[in-house]
Amino acid sequence: MYDYGYVIVASWLVLMAVWVMGALTAKRDASSHSRIAPPLLLLFLLGLLIYALTRNLQGDAFVLKRAFFNFGLAVSWVGAFLTALGVAFAIRGRYDLGRDWGIYPKEDHKLVTSGAYAYVRHPIYAGAMLALFGSALTGSIAAALLFIISIIFCLRRIQKEERAMLKLFPGQYPAYRARTKRLIPLVW
Repeated sequence: MYDYGYVIVASWLVLMAVWVMGALTAKRDASSHSRIAPPLLLLFLLGLLIYALTRNLQGDAFVLKRAFFNFGLAVSWVGAFLTALGVAFAIRGRYDLGRDWGIYPKEDHKLVTSGAYAYVRHPIYAGAMLALFGSALTGSIAAALLFIISIIFCLRRIQKEERAMLKLFPGQYPAYRARTKRLIPLVW
């Protein structure tokens, strides 16, 4: 694996560690949803990505080969930078949520509008998609597929979360929504 691969894998490992710790320290869900299932799914997907990025070219299944495309070493380093940047932005969003982090609303949930949330309404999704895009720039078919899947997944989750936030914060969320972009600062 080239040095850029170590940067990418290290970035995902850091995210994985932060997510596991976050799952263990988050407030209880306001409903009776499982606290462990979402982190386990995330760990599985991150594990698949790390496996795909660290395997050699010989002996792997076609879907895991890194040689899906090759734009060169410079693009792979740009991918490593985007992966680290995306992971950092997702972690910042997770940090800003504090103990209110999770897929489902928490007991005594608060609307967070500062930190990364001052720039976009969904910084964790934005950061994760940027990181997956960066990982996909290495040519990994698995990373490219996960990037495409993440777009579909995140857009569906965003719709659900925005409806939930409108119900939880009918007075605050519309104003917050009007002044911040969904995923890309100043754009969308």
